[in-house]
Amino acid sequence: MPKFSYLLKLLTFLIGLVVILEAISYVATRVVINKAVTQNARAELLSGGELFTRIMQTKVEQLALSVKVLTEDFGFKDAVATSDEKTIASALINHSARVKADVGILIASDGKLIASDQTFGLQIVDEFNNLKEQAQVRGQAYDIIIVDGRAYQFVMFSVKAPVVIGLAAMGFEIKQDLSVELQRLTGLEVSFVIHDGKQYQYLSGTQDEKSRVVLLQQMQTENKQGEVFVYDELISLAVPAARQNNDLLAVLQVPLSQVLAPFSRLNVQLFLLALVFSVLAGIAALFLTRSVTHPVRVLADIARKIAGGFYSTPIAVTSKDELGDLARAFISMQQAIGEREQQVLYQSEHDPLTGLPNRLRIFPELEDAISRSRPLKESVFLLVIDIKNFTQINDELSQEIGDAVLREVGQKIARILTHGEVLRLGSDEFLAILMAAQRDSIAELAELIHAAFKTPLLVSGLQVSVEVNIGLATYPQDAESAESLLRRANLALNEGRGSEQCTCWYEQGWDEKHLRRLHLFREFESSLNAGHISLYYQPKINLERADTLGAEALVRWRHPEMGFVSPDEFIGVIESSGQITILTRWVLKTAIAQLRVLLDEKIKITCSVNLSALDLLVDDLPAYVAELLQSHKVPAENLYLEITESAIMREADKCLHNLRRLRDLGVTLSIDDFGTGYSSLSQLKKLPVSELKIDKSFILNLDTSADDQLIVRSTIDLGHTLGLSVTAEGVESEAIKALLKSYGCDTAQGYLYSKPLPAKEFIQWVHKYLAELTS
Repeated sequence: MPKFSYLLKLLTFLIGLVVILEAISYVATRVVINKAVTQNARAELLSGGELFTRIMQTKVEQLALSVKVLTEDFGFKDAVATSDEKTIASALINHSARVKADVGILIASDGKLIASDQTFGLQIVDEFNNLKEQAQVRGQAYDIIIVDGRAYQFVMFSVKAPVVIGLAAMGFEIKQDLSVELQRLTGLEVSFVIHDGKQYQYLSGTQDEKSRVVLLQQMQTENKQGEVFVYDELISLAVPAARQNNDLLAVLQVPLSQVLAPFSRLNVQLFLLALVFSVLAGIAALFLTRSVTHPVRVLADIARKIAGGFYSTPIAVTSKDELGDLARAFISMQQAIGEREQQVLYQSEHDPLTGLPNRLRIFPELEDAISRSRPLKESVFLLVIDIKNFTQINDELSQEIGDAVLREVGQKIARILTHGEVLRLGSDEFLAILMAAQRDSIAELAELIHAAFKTPLLVSGLQVSVEVNIGLATYPQDAESAESLLRRANLALNEGRGSEQCTCWYEQGWDEKHLRRLHLFREFESSLNAGHISLYYQPKINLERADTLGAEALVRWRHPEMGFVSPDEFIGVIESSGQITILTRWVLKTAIAQLRVLLDEKIKITCSVNLSALDLLVDDLPAYVAELLQSHKVPAENLYLEITESAIMREADKCLHNLRRLRDLGVTLSIDDFGTGYSSLSQLKKLPVSELKIDKSFILNLDTSADDQLIVRSTIDLGHTLGLSVTAEGVESEAIKALLKSYGCDTAQGYLYSKPLPAKEFIQWVHKYLAELTS
């Protein structure tokens, strides 16, 4: 159908009207058009402001997601807990690059700031104080930070293990590129200004220099925030750039001439028609009021609804003129905004690599499954699935192959678990939420998953073998909430990894054990400083020369709340957290000082101190031992250092190098718990050791076990053949002592002589023992 312009319509109605009435009609019509178009422009500006706010908030939410993933990463927590600045900086750089953030920072518990950008870190004074206070109270915070005249949108989360051990944050700079991108998305001029309490400052934007000066003058005269205002033929709206900070404003502007441009031709036509057809002015005024103002008001109302988030308001388009074009433009804008919002929401809740729901959907899906399971009287089963050999795949085949493997694994799991929800937990881990009445059906599905990966995956023409570990926990049998269910499923996965179980179900007590380990980790240094950790000494007696004494220094921890903590329990925790070197150096310092006390009392004695695998990897350990011996004036031959076979297996070359340096000091080296490790005779021959200590598991039943007798006698002969002295641990009876002596064992240690004693009691025992020998 042909398109009728306003000129033809006005010619139809304006013929015969008087000149004066047409002039009045012209003025009234122009006022109405200007008013309606201005209202429409205001509505568009408000809609653009809402779109701007959503875009900025989406960037903050994406940034918050990345920071939260970072703070929940166990490796990152471990690095923060151990103050491993290199690992922290690397993690900050990687995560910042992944979400295109400009900078990432960590504020340690002692206040030290580590930044992915060293230049940025050097410029910080106290800009993060407010953000830190909010994050420490609420666990997370969002704010605009001004550094060196630049504005940054920052998101900060606390790092918990489980108490707060630091604050991690990421931020993107609000700069010129962002203004240009927002201008492209909204079609508006965008300017960022900041108010420092006294005056406004222009940070970045799409306006020229002259327009910037005029804008700042307008902003300075009165508070324009949140209101549409007009100056110099510009319709403007100032909105907060972030919901958490009203000092940084985004000023959105559209020229009034641009808004009125489509109607300039109409104004000329109306003016000409008023002169020619003045007789018909009255009828034209009535027609224009009904045919122009009403549709524009309708569109303005719809624009306000769009600004409020309602995108389904119907717009009936019957006109084929400029108003019809405007209505159709509204329809396109309405659809585009709605689709864009749905796209942003989808992207925030789904993993871009696999297309599966991401971590943001875990708790909503878990809570939904829990609520649905109750009336059905079914259990909720949570499966955490980890690709066992993913690191090897990624390192040896390439990251691209690794990404393809992640996609294939996610799709295969989703195809198997069609009646549940499959999500990507992060890294190489997936999560599945299933509902069932019986545990057996879930166990069968777990076996199906393992069976599915027995056939290698075909990725980019390569056959890639994939193995998975599965950790499972059940609601309500294993956990009472979504949070505890996820934690316990992860504990089951970790337990399965350690015990080489492909499928591992959570067992009662693991969570409590995990929380206790975390508590021990947090309490270690404070207990060490408070004197709750002490050294006990157990005597070592030479079987041929009873007056030749030695002692082994043993750590004992008596916590004021938890009571006695077994070394078997806390040593592993301290080793896994990297704090074992702190303990070892405290033990060395304390034991050597005590050795000096014994030597001052004219007691000839040696003292043994245990070293861990991590201790042997520290290059300055020999220098530290030499400094202690020199400062306390203790001969090196009076100090024995005990190492386990398994410790030597870790980076053997470096361990051997440091052992030789210790031996060169004159310190005696001993292999502890011999027979329980994996060292071969060829390795044993290379070690610069002088003593073998037979583990007590072979000694405790020596008088009744023929097998133990054969092993112990062979070990003693082997030690002597290699030119080593042999010490037996766990000697608790005269019968065992007699057997050891008959086998040629050099030294005995155990409860037959004494249990481990505190320093003062040990000195008393030594005096008593020597006195009895003399008598």
